[in-house]
Amino acid sequence: MTEPAHESAVALVGMAGRFPGAADVEQLRRNLAAGVPGLRELTDAELADAGVDPGTPGHVRVGGPVAGGVETFDAAAFGLSAREAETLEPHHRLLLECSWEALERAGYRPTDPGVPVGLFAGCAYPDYLTHNLPGLAAEPGGKPLLSAGVERDSLTSLVSYKLGLRGPAITVQTYCSTSLVAVHLACQSLLTYECDLALAGGAALPLPQTGGHVHSDGDILSPDGRVRALDAAANGTVMGSGAAVVALKRLEDALADGDVVHAVILGSAVNNDGRDRAGYPAPGVAGQAAVVDTALAVAGVKPETVGYVECHAVGTPLGDSIELAALNRVFGAGRAAPCVLSSVKPSIGHLDRASGVTSLIRAALNLRDGVLPGTAGFRTPNPALGDRFTVLPADRPWPADGTPRRAGVSSFGVGGTNAHVVLEQPPSREPRPSSGLCLLAFSAGDAAALDEVTSRLRAHLASHPDSNLADVAFTLQVSRGHFALRRAVVCRDVPDAVVALADPGRWIDGETRRRDPRFRLVAGTGSGWAATAASVHRLLAGDDVPAPAPTRAGALSALTAGLTRLGIRLDESARDTIDVEGGSADEWVLATLARLWLAGCAVDWPALHRGAGRRVELPPYPFQRKRFWVDPASAPRSAAYVPSWRLDPQPVTGLERRVRAAGPWLVFAADPVGEALAERITLAGSEVTTVRPGPRFAALDTGDFVVGPGDLPALLRSLVVVPRTVVHGFALGGSPGDVEVAAGLWPGMVTLTSGAVGVLGPDLTTPEHASLTALTARHVDVGAAADVDQVLAAVLHRETSLAVRGDQSWRLHHEPCELTGHAEAEVHHDVPDLGGRRGILVVRPDAAGRALAAQARVARLAGRGRWTTVVSTSDPGPEVLAAVAAADHLTEVVLSGVPLVRPIQAGESVQTSASVRPRPALGTPFVEPEPGLEQEVAARWAAALGYDEIGADDNFFELGGRSAGAVRIAACWNLPATAVMELPTVRLLAAGIAELG
Repeated sequence: MTEPAHESAVALVGMAGRFPGAADVEQLRRNLAAGVPGLRELTDAELADAGVDPGTPGHVRVGGPVAGGVETFDAAAFGLSAREAETLEPHHRLLLECSWEALERAGYRPTDPGVPVGLFAGCAYPDYLTHNLPGLAAEPGGKPLLSAGVERDSLTSLVSYKLGLRGPAITVQTYCSTSLVAVHLACQSLLTYECDLALAGGAALPLPQTGGHVHSDGDILSPDGRVRALDAAANGTVMGSGAAVVALKRLEDALADGDVVHAVILGSAVNNDGRDRAGYPAPGVAGQAAVVDTALAVAGVKPETVGYVECHAVGTPLGDSIELAALNRVFGAGRAAPCVLSSVKPSIGHLDRASGVTSLIRAALNLRDGVLPGTAGFRTPNPALGDRFTVLPADRPWPADGTPRRAGVSSFGVGGTNAHVVLEQPPSREPRPSSGLCLLAFSAGDAAALDEVTSRLRAHLASHPDSNLADVAFTLQVSRGHFALRRAVVCRDVPDAVVALADPGRWIDGETRRRDPRFRLVAGTGSGWAATAASVHRLLAGDDVPAPAPTRAGALSALTAGLTRLGIRLDESARDTIDVEGGSADEWVLATLARLWLAGCAVDWPALHRGAGRRVELPPYPFQRKRFWVDPASAPRSAAYVPSWRLDPQPVTGLERRVRAAGPWLVFAADPVGEALAERITLAGSEVTTVRPGPRFAALDTGDFVVGPGDLPALLRSLVVVPRTVVHGFALGGSPGDVEVAAGLWPGMVTLTSGAVGVLGPDLTTPEHASLTALTARHVDVGAAADVDQVLAAVLHRETSLAVRGDQSWRLHHEPCELTGHAEAEVHHDVPDLGGRRGILVVRPDAAGRALAAQARVARLAGRGRWTTVVSTSDPGPEVLAAVAAADHLTEVVLSGVPLVRPIQAGESVQTSASVRPRPALGTPFVEPEPGLEQEVAARWAAALGYDEIGADDNFFELGGRSAGAVRIAACWNLPATAVMELPTVRLLAAGIAELG
């Protein structure tokens, strides 16, 4: 073998994770060094919450729940609604957070990092779907939530979408070896230049988190809750919970760009055992040996130069012995000292899909810090260990011998996919002094988070007094400035920074409300221009730029050149000014630069550091987590829900503003109610297109349309303005028309019916239309003499379907009902004639089932049959049906776990339509747009971005707007393509339009 070629090496530049007992990588390092285990005995309360009986034979009350839990999440940071957040699978949640943190730890922006970033990751089975969301697919709007935020296929693509990552996004699934296979694929992607930065990792979060496990003879789980990896007494493993992600970069690029390098990946390999093993789940000696040998060959290193291997070793007698046999085949005799073997699993358990990357992180830390790791609880060597290897009971310093420290990392998956990675210690980083003033600049999503960012940074600098402040400043500037709420501090050294970060009087705070504005210089007439010219040249000038004249003109010329070099747009016609006075020194220059950044200027921070900036590891963003969680439904044998309607009048205060914010409207009208709705929307000042039924398609001179059967695609093509709210009310005229087709063309559509539900009983007059209530996420049933304003308010309501009777709205609820009796009754699934019969009618919670249930209720109300309808996604058991039969006074029963309308948790807004979202939580307070042009601009932005309302001071880009959308908005008023970028709030753009006449 030859020595490694560093041009094909990959640097590990960032690490993030959450583990049992450790909320981040640094806490994991400290816990391992101090012998603090992540596995622990579970309390009685935890087991009770998990619904586990500790008296179950074979139950082991030991577990490794992930630190911080999985129920909370910062939905606002990732632009998710409450509905999206509460249904987001825990693996997706933690991978989003860890990917963000890995980028920040590496010193890169966590969103739109500026370079092509690939993502390779996998996760364990989504228990959240089966335990907590079993009926999600059947709920209104549930399938899109399922496909985007629960299915494993969407794991990496969702993260790439939310973070703006433009490299490959590949979900990997190879069981236990998933995350190390992801690392291998990420390295290959980097070396073939598919991306310039790559994230790799995995997540495994079994539910319930605190349930322990049940041991049975012959399985891999430990009977006593201890993991004795590599030990002669090994008798099983314990599954832990966690997620971890590493950031990788080509080594040459990482060194050139001043990145932190924690370790170097010299080579990696992946293979499969094929048939050469005892069975599908069994490991294979030959395959494991081959993958280690291949990785060493790719790395170009000899086995004897590897001083430590972080083993897969999960603590099973067979698995550990096969792994040791494979290593003995590769690592020959003749070593000066035995190779140290270790496994992190006795400390934190087997993290399944996250285990490989966790082992890689541990190995990287040990290489970086010069530690030969011990293995927790180790007593007696496994007989297969041999004399070429040793296992340490505790950590030891790694003695220096003039050669680089090297380690191997193994991960082997059920099914035989094996991975091995060869690591080397990071190259040394030359220390360099930091002199002169520095500008610390950072941002956050809200005031609380900004204060926490400040305190975290202060604590970090206080505990790292030898930090290079210029490197800290550079890292903050290039990676922590993407939020609108911003803070800057000018300081001279680390002790001064610690003081300044605790002193609000030294903070330069502001909120960005514009995108890259223009400024003009306004110079005073005082003296002291020589000092100003010298400071500007020292801080802002490029290399080899001659010193300016020590005059007013020289200072202004240097300031113009320096700011322009940093990307600040100067324009003599600009309204905003930079006031310059003679005698202004270094602090004024940096404070001015900070204020320009606060104003929204895009500063070229690397240019400020003249290309010499270096990244350092700093504390990550403090996510402001809230509980977004759907608790699993308890399901006693005969528990049920009984549907009932509750009075829930919708507020009409501010209705006109809300109607305008929801426009443009598309209203399908076939009766006086539909016509009255369209007229009311017009009176509110919103744009509305009315569609009426007719024999064939026609576009009217008024801008309205007539449609016949099959004409909806033609209507869609003919619409000049994309409607933001669609109301389909043809059913009010008796014939619903192509309503199902319309629901497919406009997924957020509100369907109107009349008499399709029975709020009071006799008002169920059109049971054949009950099927329409299942077609769209939102539905309003309009009774006789319904108040138009109340109907509009119900249409704008986004949580559940409503019924309007007179000037009041009613909401469907499902009341729990304990069924305890026992009786006999006929059970039917489909009855051609409901009249004159009685029994139990079992229906599915779909369109056909709703129609059949409505017909059964009409028959019962009319005395033509006595039916109890049971709504269930599956056939109920005989004991449940017998209990229902004993309660034949009930008209309808919805079995536990499958309610038609899932209960909404108190205090949390749940959205059922992704087409219209509430305004996100911004640092900018909501300001009502002024009537006229501001309201028109706000309405167009709301339609383009999908929000129910937008404030006058809201920033288009903070709301999630993109440049292409900004160009389209500008075109509405024949403005330059850059208009929204220069005037990014509703108020500014409206003022700009008004100035142009």
